[in-house]
Amino acid sequence: FMAGRNVSVTHKALGTVRVMKTCGMMGVVVGKAATLSAEHDCSPRDVYYQHLPELIKLMQLPGHMRREKIGDEFTEDPNLPKMEEPELNYIPINKLSGIVIDDDKAKMKGKWSPGAGLKNYIENGYHYASSGSGATATFEFEVPTDGDYEVRFACQPHENRSSKTPVTVHFAGGEKTVTLNQKVAPPLQYGFYTLGIHPFKKGETGKVVVSTEGIDGNAHIDAVQVLKQK
Repeated sequence: FMAGRNVSVTHKALGTVRVMKTCGMMGVVVGKAATLSAEHDCSPRDVYYQHLPELIKLMQLPGHMRREKIGDEFTEDPNLPKMEEPELNYIPINKLSGIVIDDDKAKMKGKWSPGAGLKNYIENGYHYASSGSGATATFEFEVPTDGDYEVRFACQPHENRSSKTPVTVHFAGGEKTVTLNQKVAPPLQYGFYTLGIHPFKKGETGKVVVSTEGIDGNAHIDAVQVLKQK
């Protein structure tokens, strides 16, 4: 006999359907543990002590994978509907091409507050800083080859954001400052502004620096994307 004990769950599993989700998940895991117990001819306790990595691997399988008997390969059950992609409230960084630097990789000076309330941010939330704080954020990167690259900057719009946030691109032989209105939605896909096409050299550090000097609201940083031009 196998049963779930000491289950740790969030409020999502104990919501309006009470413990139905919890017990359902427990049943799936217990069933997979039972197959390992039979396959290795061991007690349920030994599954935990000796075969836990195998159980974890089984737990990570999509829910529509099946096999006829122990030892068979797992295959997709044709009688079940296709699994839909989960709806995300953020943009995974691996969905973006080129060089992408998320805000948590930026070098921040002064007080930057983390946030995640404005959806469709890149990867792990964003940061914002108030006017008069003197805060700056520097995104650094190196290109793989010499050439021209388009530099993009991502942020989410909000009425309390600045309408004149200065963002400076440092490239080979120069720099350029672009003033962004962060109250309105950026025009490019995934919430990006273009900061222009600039030359960069391999082995040299390119930079995008966001300043709070002269802003009239909160400065907002999410990510920088660097795209090689043909």
